[in-house]
Amino acid sequence: MRAATLAFALVVLAPCAARAEPFALPQSELPEMHEGHWRSEEARPFMALRLDAGYLYLKPRVSFGWGKPFNMWGGVDLVPTVTPDATTEYGGLRLQLDWFELRAGARFVHGFSRQYLPQQPSYSLVDLSEDFQRVSNYVAFEAEATAAIPAGPGNILALATAESIQFVPAMTNVFDETLHVVVDPPQVYRARLGYSLILGREKTGRLGLLVEGIEIPDRHAQVFRVGLTGSFDIDDHLQFVATVMIPIITPDSLGLLGADYTELGIRWRWATGHTHGVPRERLPGEQ
Repeated sequence: MRAATLAFALVVLAPCAARAEPFALPQSELPEMHEGHWRSEEARPFMALRLDAGYLYLKPRVSFGWGKPFNMWGGVDLVPTVTPDATTEYGGLRLQLDWFELRAGARFVHGFSRQYLPQQPSYSLVDLSEDFQRVSNYVAFEAEATAAIPAGPGNILALATAESIQFVPAMTNVFDETLHVVVDPPQVYRARLGYSLILGREKTGRLGLLVEGIEIPDRHAQVFRVGLTGSFDIDDHLQFVATVMIPIITPDSLGLLGADYTELGIRWRWATGHTHGVPRERLPGEQ
């Protein structure tokens, strides 16, 4: 339960951290810290859209809330996602502060060809490609906390995820489309730590190193990954994002299917009432 213990510690200790600079954290449903482009917004009721599109995924996120969009707000998220292997529909609550974020909700997953799996000690790509005439459908109840703690020229990144996977037939396992691991339901936990440099005079670039551990209690298995994350803001709407996590310790032989590359593309953001910032008042004598 090492990852579960770390997850609990992150949730308890994160509110004690100091204020952090903005940063967008990676994850199949991972939140972003506040963005400089959106800090001057007025707090208000709003609807916001974040569209993520990239390598083998399309993920729009529609949010309804009160506060400053993509900065400090609370409300509801609706997130459908489509990949070549599955479609998912997530709905939940989100609270975003300028250095800490918390979400909780439920995700329905329908596999296009992914199957429920017989229980066994390890799995290969061949096992996942076999047709057992039982296409996987399940519901995952999720809770996740994220923090960015300022340190030197960047931020210490921390994330804790807890999932409870339900409605899977007895004596079967399932490939979780969110964490990219084979789970013996219901519980699975993830803890992620990293450090990112904030780059550029305008602080529009991010580049960091991540490590994560995933605990699968009922399989008595752990997965450890390492990877890189980065982002670059073009303007207040458009952003390039990239995160790749490669497994280094795992009971399975899934190749890139066991990696996490669900952020590798572009992100576009929009919200009702966005002002694009207030121009600076010209001083006397300036041209």
